[in-house]
Amino acid sequence: MKSVRNSIYAVLAMLMLLTACAQVGLAPAETFDQKLAYGYSTVTAVRTSAAQALNAGSIDITDAKQALSVTDGARSALDAAGTAFRSGDTATATGKLEAATALLTQLQAYLNARSKK
Repeated sequence: MKSVRNSIYAVLAMLMLLTACAQVGLAPAETFDQKLAYGYSTVTAVRTSAAQALNAGSIDITDAKQALSVTDGARSALDAAGTAFRSGDTATATGKLEAATALLTQLQAYLNARSKK
């Protein structure tokens, strides 16, 4: 229960930080590099959420292993997006970045739904 509470506090802190940044005029990620960095930080956040959900008993070990596998795939897609961008293939880079971000968003939504049970 304490782990779930800590997870909720971490999400709330992140939301407050984003709100505070917007209020002081800091723009959200707009450049490709900013979006890529955000993607990598999201991988870390989702992996942390999965570990906390496992410790709290919200997910089982099979779900946790699957979450790690999915985040590994998302990280690989982000790596590929960065490589494509540096080589000048912005269309591929953008597609891979968007796919990885969508995958991470879905996984985080799943973990959030499981933690509410």
